[in-house]
Amino acid sequence: MFETLSFSTIASYCLFSTFVFYQQLHAKNFRGASQGFHSLLTIFAFAGMITGVSFLVYLGWKVAWWAPLLLLGIGLLFQLVATFVERVIGSLGISLAGFLGWPLCAYWMFQSIP
Repeated sequence: MFETLSFSTIASYCLFSTFVFYQQLHAKNFRGASQGFHSLLTIFAFAGMITGVSFLVYLGWKVAWWAPLLLLGIGLLFQLVATFVERVIGSLGISLAGFLGWPLCAYWMFQSIP
């Protein structure tokens, strides 16, 4: 399994999915006054979703059909860890960090595919 999915792939995907999740959550429940920021948040959340789905499809095509399923499961389990991080940093902090965090993680994800 770890010959196919490296630690780098797993870690970057878990962080990526966490950043995108919190941005989607904030875009959905946005209560701020700035419509421009809401638009930016929505665009980033949508782009993150498209990037994540594209990565999983590419991983399945390039590596093995079961790899995206396993990675998705690991990512969902990682969300339990993310809830503890949310208590320390706050969900807004994770969402704001995602503007830089998920594009970097996406780059590392695609680079880690053999």
